[in-house]
Amino acid sequence: MPRRLFVVPVILAIAGVVLSNAADEPKKPQRKPWTTSKITGSPEPPPAFKSVRVFPNVKFNHPLLIAKAPGTDRLFVGEQDGVLYSIANKPDAKAEVFFDLKKEVKTIDKLPAAKGIGELYGLVFHPKFEQNRTCFVCYTLVAKDPKMNHVPDGTRVSRFKVTDANPPRIDPASEEIVITFQGGGHNGGDLHFSPTDGMLYISTGDGSGPNPPDVLNTGQDCSDLLSSILRIDVDHPGEPKGVSPRVNYSIPKDNPFVGMKDVRPEIWAFGFRNPWRMSFDRKTGDLWVGDVGWELWEMVHKIEKGGNYGWSIVEGRQPVKPNQKPGPTPIRPPMIELPHTIACSVTGGYVYRGKKFPELVGAYVFGDWETRRIWAARFEGDRMTEMPEIVKPSVRPSAFGEDNAGELYFFDYDGGAMFTLERNDGAAKNSNFPKKLSETGLYSSVKYHTMADGVARFVPNATQWQDGASSLHYVALPGLSTVRLFDKPRKLPGQVFWHEFRMQFPKDTVLVKTIEMPIFLDGKKVIRRIETQLLHHDGEDWRGYSYAWREDQSDADLVPTDGDEKELSVFDTDFTDGRRSQVWTYHSRSQCLSCHNAWSEYALAFSLPQLNNNTKHMEGEYAGDMLSLSKFGYIHRFDSNDKLMPPYEAATIASEPRLANRGKYTDAPEELESQARSYLHVNCAHCHRFGGGGGQVVLELDHSKTLKETGILDIRPKQGDFGIPEARIIAPGEPFRSALLYRMAKFGNGRMPHLGSEWPDSSGIWLMKKWIYQLGNKKGESRPGLETLDAALTASHTALPFLDHVLSDLRFPEARERRANLLAAAAKLQPGPVRDLFEGYLPPDPKGRKIGSNPRPGSILALTGDAKNGEAVFSNKELKCANCHKIGDKGVSLGPDLSTIGKTRSKAELLDSILQPSAKVDPQFASYLVKTHDGRSLTGLLVKRDEKQVVLRDAENKEIVLAGDNVEVVQPSRLSLMPDGLVSGLRPQEVADMVEYLVTRK
Repeated sequence: MPRRLFVVPVILAIAGVVLSNAADEPKKPQRKPWTTSKITGSPEPPPAFKSVRVFPNVKFNHPLLIAKAPGTDRLFVGEQDGVLYSIANKPDAKAEVFFDLKKEVKTIDKLPAAKGIGELYGLVFHPKFEQNRTCFVCYTLVAKDPKMNHVPDGTRVSRFKVTDANPPRIDPASEEIVITFQGGGHNGGDLHFSPTDGMLYISTGDGSGPNPPDVLNTGQDCSDLLSSILRIDVDHPGEPKGVSPRVNYSIPKDNPFVGMKDVRPEIWAFGFRNPWRMSFDRKTGDLWVGDVGWELWEMVHKIEKGGNYGWSIVEGRQPVKPNQKPGPTPIRPPMIELPHTIACSVTGGYVYRGKKFPELVGAYVFGDWETRRIWAARFEGDRMTEMPEIVKPSVRPSAFGEDNAGELYFFDYDGGAMFTLERNDGAAKNSNFPKKLSETGLYSSVKYHTMADGVARFVPNATQWQDGASSLHYVALPGLSTVRLFDKPRKLPGQVFWHEFRMQFPKDTVLVKTIEMPIFLDGKKVIRRIETQLLHHDGEDWRGYSYAWREDQSDADLVPTDGDEKELSVFDTDFTDGRRSQVWTYHSRSQCLSCHNAWSEYALAFSLPQLNNNTKHMEGEYAGDMLSLSKFGYIHRFDSNDKLMPPYEAATIASEPRLANRGKYTDAPEELESQARSYLHVNCAHCHRFGGGGGQVVLELDHSKTLKETGILDIRPKQGDFGIPEARIIAPGEPFRSALLYRMAKFGNGRMPHLGSEWPDSSGIWLMKKWIYQLGNKKGESRPGLETLDAALTASHTALPFLDHVLSDLRFPEARERRANLLAAAAKLQPGPVRDLFEGYLPPDPKGRKIGSNPRPGSILALTGDAKNGEAVFSNKELKCANCHKIGDKGVSLGPDLSTIGKTRSKAELLDSILQPSAKVDPQFASYLVKTHDGRSLTGLLVKRDEKQVVLRDAENKEIVLAGDNVEVVQPSRLSLMPDGLVSGLRPQEVADMVEYLVTRK
C-alpha cells in the first residue's frame, strides 16, 4: 500500500477521532475500540498445499505462458508484450532472452493491414526438437487503421529454428508462417503437440471483446477457424482442399469434418468463447481446455473429436444466443461449470503426473485468474467426483506449465513471479474459530444480545423478505480501524475479485445480522432469535458463517459447513389459527457467498444506498446511519486522489443514492417506483446482475440501473411462462400476465427469491402489483368474486387474482369463509402451476413435511433408505419416472437407462442428478425448443428435422409432428426434459428411499 494511503488512517486510529468541523468537536463522544475479537482464520482445515515461489532472481512483466522443450531442463516463459525468455531449471537461475518479437520479427510487411506486433499467446517445441531444433510461436498483429477492431489475418502461428547456443535463441530469419486466422479480442493462441498422434493443436477464440457476446456470430459457424480447436499436420506441408494458396501444413485425414460442406477441415472441436490454456494429459492423451465465460459461468472441457461446446448458443447451461444456427454436431456439456460466485476468468491447467505428490496424481489442477483460486478436480468417466481448493487464494494464475518430470508451475500475472506447490505443514490443523456465539468477542452478553464495546448497530433502509422475520444489523471493526469509502467505484488491491468497489474493509471486519422470528408459543406470539449470520473479511476474501440459537436463547452454535434446518411454529396472521409450520434453513457456507458475492460488493446491507437514511443515532450505543457512522469514525471518505474528506453531513449526503424504506406504502408514482425498485434491489439484485450468478437469466435489477436497463419490462421470460399467455417478466399494467409476480406468489420450485425464504411476501406482492398497474397507467382492478372460481383455477394467470382472498384480513367472518371456499377448491387441483399458488396455505400433510424448493442434500443422504419403498416411489404414477427411464424390462428408454446405474453413480451423484437434472445433460438426451408461427412453444428430443417437418418426442414419450412451414425457431436447450423440482412434493425419506433403490441397481 502506498505510504500516503497508510499514514492517515493510522494517525486517526491513534487519535480515536475523525476529521470534522472544529465547532462540533468538544462535546462529541469518542468511539470505543473493539478489542475483544476472536474471529480470525477459518473453522475449515487449511488447504493441503501452499504456493511457494521458485526462481527468486526472476520476475516477469505480465507472463502468459510456460513451455518446456525435449532434451533440456530449461523452462520457457512468454510475456504478454511479446518477449520470450528461457530459465535454467535451478534455484539461482536468471531469465535469459529467447526471442523479442517486437524487435526481431521480420515478416510484418507480409500483411499490409498490420503495422506491428500485438501480443504473444503461444509457444510449443516440436516433439523431435532435439533433432530438428524447431518451435512454433503464436502472436497477434496490430492494425494500421486504429478504427479496425479486427485484423483479417491478425493472429498467426509461425515456425522458427532455435540456435544451438547456450542460452538458446530463436533465429528471427527462420520464420515460416504456418497458419493465420482473424485477430481481435479473444484470440486463444495456445499451442500443444499431442503425445499420442504428434499433431499440432491450436486454440482460437471468437475474435470478439467481452460485450456484446460473439459479435461475429462465429461460435457455431465452422466456415472459419474461430472459436475452435484446430488440428493440423506441420510435418507434411500440402494443399488442403478448399485452402489456397499452398500452406505450411496439411489436414490429417481423420479430422472429423474433412469433406463436409462449409466446414473448415482444420477444426477438431468448436463452440469456444475464449479458450485460455489447454493441455494434454501426458499419460492418457486427453486434451483439457479452460474456456473463459461471459456472464455467469466458467467452463472446463475434456475435448472429444468433433465436439461442440456450445458457444454462443449457450454459456455453460445459460442460453446466450439460442436462436443461432447450431454447428454440425450436438452441444456437449462441460466437465466442470464454475459459477461466477467462485470464478470469473478460468485458467486451464494440467493433469498432474509428477512424482512429488502421489496424492495429486491424476487430478486436473487448474485455477481462476480473478478469484485466485486453484482446484484439483478428479473424475470417474464423464463425472467429476471432487474439486477441493488446494491452496489459499493469493496468486493470480495467468498460466500453468509442467517441466519434463511432470511437476507443476504457475505464474502470478500481477507480480510476475513463478510458483510451484509445496505441502502445507499446517494442513491437518483447524484454527480455534469460535464454535459458539459467546466465544466470538462480539457480545458483552449473548443471552441479552448486548454487543461488546465498539460494535456498532446500523439500520439499513431496505431489508430482505425473510418469511416474516426481522433483523438486527451490526458492524465490528478491529480496534479503531475504519472502512474506506471512495467517492466513486475503483479497483482495490487486496480484494479477491479485481473489479470496482466503493468500500474497502480492514482485515477481520465482521458484519453481523441476527434474525428474529415471531413464534407461536403457548397460544401467543413470542419473539425469538433464530439465527445470527456473520460475514467475515479475512483480509483477502469474505466468508459467511451462521450460528443457530438455542431454545433457551442463552447462546448460539456454529452451523455445520453444509448447513442445517429446524422446524418452527411461526406466528402468521395469513393463517386462520394464527400460525404456520415452517422448516427454517440454515444455509451452507457456499450458499452464503452465492448472494454475498463480489459483483454485489459482498456487504449487501452495509452500503451507501442502504445507510443513507434518517435513522436517529443514540449516542454511545450505536451509529445507525451513514451520517453517524461517518461522524463516529466507522467510515472515512476519500476523494479521487485518495485525499481524506470531511465526514458526511445532511447537505453532502443528499445527492447520494438511497434505497426506499418499505415502512410506508403510497400511491404516489415516484415513491411507488422507488419502493418497488428498492424491493427488487434488496431481494434480487445480488444475483440478478451481470456476473452475479442469477441462475440462467441475467437481469440488471440493481437500483442504479434505469428501468429500461433492467431487462424486465415487456420482455419474454426465458425460463418458463407457467402457462401464462403472452407472458412477460413484467407486462406494464397487467400484473397477472407478469411472470415476476407469479414467481413471487408461488410455492415450491421456481419461486423467487430462491434462497433466503420459503414463503411468499404478501405485502411485497401487493407492492409489486400496484407498481405494475402503474407502469401501464392503470389504478388496478377489483377483487374477483368466487362465482367465477371454477373457471379461474384452470390457468395460473386467471387464478393469481384470487390470492387476494387468501391474503385478506381474516378478522372478518366473511373473509374467513371466502378463504376456506377457495382453499377447498385449490386442494382438489392436480400438481402444477395453479396449485403452486395455494400449496402452502393448504392444511399440512399428516404424513410429514415435503422437501420443497430448497432441499438440503446432506440431510437426505443422512437418512437410511429402503430400496423396496424406493421402488414404489420410482413407480409412482404422479412422479412419472417410468415414462422416461427404463429399469430392466419396465419403463421407457426416452432418458438414460437406469438398469445398472448403481455401477457408475454414487448416492450423492444420484441425488444431485435428481435435484438438479439440468446441471449436466448428455448430448444424446439434449432437448430442443421449437417455436411455431401459430404461437406454440414445444420442448422435446429432436427425432427428425427436414424441410417438410420437425418431429419431437416430449417428456410423456409422445411424438409431436410439426409441419416445416409452421416452424419459426428450432433451438437447442440446456434444460433437461426431466423438470426441476420434480421431487419437491416428496418427503425427505421418500427421496432417500428412491436413491437407495437406484444405487442398488448394479
